This record gives sequence, C-alpha cells and structure tokens, in this order.
Amino acid sequence: MDSPQLRRCDGGVSTFPPFAALPMQTSDAAEARELATGAGVHGIYLANALHAEKPGRVPAEVVVVRGTERLLGLAYFGPRGNLLVVEREPVEPQKLAGALLDTHWPWRIALGPAAVAEQLVVCGGLRTLVDREQIYYSIRDAVAPDPGVLRRAERADLKPLMEASLRLNESDLRVAPWRVDRDWLRRATKQRIREGTTFVIGPPGSPWTKLDLGSVGPSGAILEGVFTWPQHRGRGLAAQLVAAVAAELLRDVSVVCLHVAADNAAARRTYEKAGMQVAGSCRLLLRD
Repeated sequence: MDSPQLRRCDGGVSTFPPFAALPMQTSDAAEARELATGAGVHGIYLANALHAEKPGRVPAEVVVVRGTERLLGLAYFGPRGNLLVVEREPVEPQKLAGALLDTHWPWRIALGPAAVAEQLVVCGGLRTLVDREQIYYSIRDAVAPDPGVLRRAERADLKPLMEASLRLNESDLRVAPWRVDRDWLRRATKQRIREGTTFVIGPPGSPWTKLDLGSVGPSGAILEGVFTWPQHRGRGLAAQLVAAVAAELLRDVSVVCLHVAADNAAARRTYEKAGMQVAGSCRLLLRD
C-alpha cells in the first residue's frame, strides 16, 4: 500500500520534528508495541490490538509516524470506527491531520492530542456532534463489594440493553435515537452477549445497571458504556458494578481503565467511589 500523501492546511515554518506518515510494516511491530505500551492508559486499546496479531502480521489500519531516528507516534483506525492517535513526541498537527484524512480509512470517533483533534476538524472541514476533553480513570487494586451481585448479560437482557445504548448515545454523545441503525445495534448487542463482554447488576430481562468491555489484553482492560436505568439511580449501583468488574479483571490484568467527559461530574464521582483515580486526559471528537 502506498503511504498517505502528506498535506498542509496553511504555510509557515514548522518548529516540530520532521516525520513521515506510513502504513505500518511488520518491522515496526516491536517499536510500535513499546510506544503504545509507554503511552499508558491512552495506549491500551492499541497495545492490546498489536499484541493480538499473529507473529509476522500487523493490523492493517495503523499509520506509523516515523521521525528520523524513531517512531514519534501511531494512529489506529479501529474496527468500530474509533481513531486513536498516540504521540511519543508532538509533531506538526496540521500535517499529521492531513495525512490521517488522506488515508480515507473510515472513522467516527477520534481520541488523541487536542492539537491534532483540532486540525482534524479544520483540515477536514468536519462538523462535530461532540468536541471535548476526556479524563482517563484507572484502578490497579480492587476488592469486589459483593461478587454475587455481578452477572454477565444474557439473551433476556437484549431489549433493555439496546434501550440503554440508545439513551447513552443521546445523553453522552448527542446522537438522536432515530440516527442509530437498529439492525446494527441488535447485532452488536447480541454479539456482546454471546462473547460475555457485557456485565450487569439486576434480574434477567430487567437489569439495573450495565457496562461493556471495550478491550482486554496484556496491556490492561478498558471499560465503556456504563449506564444505570433512571429508576435505579442514586443507589450507588454503577460504582458497585465498576468495582466488581474491575476486581474480576484484575485477576488477569494489571490495570483497568475508562474515560469520561471532563465536565461529567456525576460520572466522575461514581468512578472515584469505585476506587478509580485520574490517570490522564485526551481530546474526543464525534463526527456528525
């Protein structure tokens, strides 16, 4: 595959280090894993994807940002439309944004440095539903408050879990329910149930609170999609669920994390009650 064509949105002399944005090769794998792992919680999703590949293979949708002596960053176009940008050393944001846009790989949500996110909007002329700071939380030692209350979602939970996704998209990401493909949502929810990657508290068919596993691997675990049904809020259920899932995952991984809008005070209090601590930040974009 040819390397993406670099482009600029404006002129001027750059004070950033020179780089080339290139498709990842097998020879980049070891250095890329080291870079992603070194990025801490922000790099977990990518680091797990790199570790999951068979020897001699690399994820197709990875761009390496190569400087004169070493990799300066990585960009991963994940399978669910998430673009993750990881930098070891800041590079010229306009040039990097232009290179990522020129790949024409699809993405809906981007997570990365604020300057790069800003230039993705400017260079691409994008309209956004969300453009905000995200705060990472992590936990490395958790004791489940009551492991008996935790269960994996089952088929009886399908309808309420779909409803939860629609409500969460609307409240957190400003995506109106009518914009969501219900057939896709049903398939995705069924797949999570089959894979055992959705955890709930509450009786079958009528859960009280839920969360999903976004990624689990050698570098850690990422939680996402935390939601409590309105009639069950104010009981500390979400904090209990996060703590219980974290305790189970920490038997096999060293860290469990998630990210949340910086201005979502209620959710941040919930994660702090679950024993999580602030572990970094990034910028989140959601394309219209």
